[in-house]
Amino acid sequence: MRAEPTPGDATILVRGGPDTAEKLTTHAERLRRRYVLDREPVLGISVFAALDDIGQASLDGILSGKLATYRAVHLAALRVFGAAGFAVLPTFGRPHMTVVLRSLDWIEPLLAALGPTQNNPHYAEMVHRRRGDHGGRR
Repeated sequence: MRAEPTPGDATILVRGGPDTAEKLTTHAERLRRRYVLDREPVLGISVFAALDDIGQASLDGILSGKLATYRAVHLAALRVFGAAGFAVLPTFGRPHMTVVLRSLDWIEPLLAALGPTQNNPHYAEMVHRRRGDHGGRR
């Protein structure tokens, strides 16, 4: 865990998608096999938090950087996860966060909290970069 305050309720959490109950279960179980917190395995999933207005930890920075290869993403306010009973912890490198589940019975509520997928506006930029398409510019 990182030693920093939990972000505000309006902070947007971002996850590459689309997610299904099966995919979330697989990711949560993988995390549980690899990591412990307070000497207990951690059941959870990875998300990124838009912590800044500009830069790599901003919403735009996350979508154009770490998640640029995802055509669709989930975007939800932190308050949605708190209201649903999930803890969200600052983990690994900033702006990574972990949404902690009490058990695998929490997968469906987690999927509901993530909400529907939305198009990542930076996905097309990544596709153009890979193809060498410079939008007609040379």
